[in-house]
This record gives sequence, structure tokens and C-alpha cells, in this order.
Amino acid sequence: MDHLPAARSAPVDITLDLLYELLGIERHWEPILLLRNARIVRGHLPPLVLSVARTSGAAMGPGSLAELDRMQRRAATYRAIADELTRIPGTRVLKGPSLAARYPEGVLRPLGDLDVVVPDEPRLWQAASRVLAGRPVDGIDITVLRADGTRHTAIALHWPSEDPMIDPELKVEISTFAYPGDSGAVPLRAATPPEQVQADVLALAEERFQRPFTAKDMLDLAVVFSSPGLPPWADLARTADRFRLAPELLELCQAVSGLPALAHTVPRELTRALEEWAPAEQDRRRAVAVDAAPADRTATVRERLDAGMPVHGMLLKRADTPRADAYAVTEDFSDGTLLRTPVGDFLLVDGEIVDPGQYESALAAVREAVR
Repeated sequence: MDHLPAARSAPVDITLDLLYELLGIERHWEPILLLRNARIVRGHLPPLVLSVARTSGAAMGPGSLAELDRMQRRAATYRAIADELTRIPGTRVLKGPSLAARYPEGVLRPLGDLDVVVPDEPRLWQAASRVLAGRPVDGIDITVLRADGTRHTAIALHWPSEDPMIDPELKVEISTFAYPGDSGAVPLRAATPPEQVQADVLALAEERFQRPFTAKDMLDLAVVFSSPGLPPWADLARTADRFRLAPELLELCQAVSGLPALAHTVPRELTRALEEWAPAEQDRRRAVAVDAAPADRTATVRERLDAGMPVHGMLLKRADTPRADAYAVTEDFSDGTLLRTPVGDFLLVDGEIVDPGQYESALAAVREAVR
């Protein structure tokens, strides 16, 4: 019977009452306290609270309405970028617009950044060039690492929001891999499942390697699980195990099941399957942890890169005109290693603190190269 689509639960009714429960706030408190709490927890929740308040008929003044309008324009910006980048063959946007489309009409899903996965490095630079050409990008961050003999790159492009004093900056993260893993215990996985919904659910589970799950993650999962077009639950459990994420998806399912208003969205069939797969994955991770050698902090950046450890790029010189060239090039100079890319030149580093002398030497190497 595994071939049958998953039976979905009743749709999630996203109301102010539900948000009070999600954020652990007593219901007799005024909505202003709900919004204040949403601003101090992780997850970019204010747009969600404001949109639900409006659909619920709560009293709202020009300030809160203006903020909601800005957030709707922010969402439209992300949708436009997603539409533009997915015209590049093989490109997929995880979570973001595809999850937002499952939310009830009028409810604005929380807005963080836009996660874009491309199949190879040439298309990464093509996507980055398109973003740079049409937005006021004022920050570029790069990470480079190796996995299974392939160099992988992630680039984050960010720029100020419409109201930088209130709203977080906009950010588009483009990478040649979908799921980065966890400190060697869970390896990088470049590909995604072919079904968008499975790719999105795994991306939600993958977030656990970076931080504890938030109210946003729980609401996302509940909304997905009560939406049409789901694969069979057994298929989802097998996919989570294949991508090494059964423990994390189980934890997220258990978190949602612990909320009375959302518990009905998580099928016991799925949690039973994940409970079966998760222990073996945990055993695999413990075995890797025992065998793993500690990272050599005295290794050079070149040695770390060759060993597959991640290194980061500090921007030295931005390209006047971004190009869509095939590949970036690493070049050693007297004090380190440069990454010469179609969008700019970077000094590769292994931490946040960089010796000023090395930085000046890297700038000199870049200037020398363009003469």
C-alpha cells in the first residue's frame, strides 16, 4: 500500500489563538504582547503575526499596516528572484515560496532568506550574476569545501531591507549542494529528492544541525502535512533515512505532536517509521565520531581545502561586471590563498579573525594580478 498518497489531516487554521499557543503566551494578553514576543524569538515571525491579525479583524494602525505591506513586498521580491533563478536549468529553491504557497490565503509565511540549490559551479555563478545585476547587493560571503572529490561552493548575497532600522536584510544563499550536514558526522548531500515537498521537508529537518527547532519550523511542517499532494508516509520516512535525516525529522514531528492545536497533523504511521530508522542513523554517527580525527588548527587554508574542510572567503575586490564564467580559480600567494571568481576576488580564511598584514598582502596580490 506504500504507493498510495499520504492521507492528509484537516487543514491548519492559523489563528491568533494558535500563535499564542506556538509562542507560549497566555491568551488573555493583548496582541501587542504577542507581536513583541514574536520579535525576540527566532524565525522572522512578525509578518506572520501581523497577517493573521489582519485576517482575524484585529485593530491595526498605520504603523503595523505599513510594516505588513513592506513584508508583502519583501515576499514578492523573493518570489521574483526565485522565478528568475529557476529558469536556469537544474536550479531549485528550497522552502521559501513553495512552503508559502501552502499557507492559507492572506497568511504571510515568515520571511528569512532565499535558499537556492544549483547543480554545478557554472550555474552558481550564473545565478549569482543575475542576483547581482538586479539588486543593491552590498555584501558577499563565500564558503568553499570538498566532498567526494568535488569542490562545492556556497555564496550568500545580502542587501539592506526597505526599512533597515526595523526589518532584517534581504539575503539569497546559492549553493552547489542542498544539505551541508553536520561536522563530518553527517556528510554533505548535494542532491535533493525529485519531489519538491520531500526536498522542503528535508530542508526543514536539516535546520536542526544549525539551531534548535523554532515555532516557524513546527508551523511549516504542520502546514505541509495538512496540504494536498503529499507522497506516501513510508516513502517520506525512507527518504529521510536515505538522506541521513531520520533523527531530525522525528524530533520535529515530536515537537509538532506536542502542540495540542497541531498534533493532528503528524501521522503516527510516519513517526513509527522514523522511530524504526533513527536509531541506526544515530549509531552510524557515533561510529563516525569515534573514528574522526580532530581538525588540525595549524593547517594552512590550502591544506584545509585539500582535506575537504570548509574555508571562507573575505571579499577583496568586487567584479565591476559580474560574469557567468565556468569556474573559480584558487591561487596561492606569499601569505595565503586567493579565490578568483566571476563575481570578485576573495582571500580564503579559516576563521573570523584575519591578520591585517595578510589582508594587505592579499590586496597587493590582487592589484598585481590586474596589471
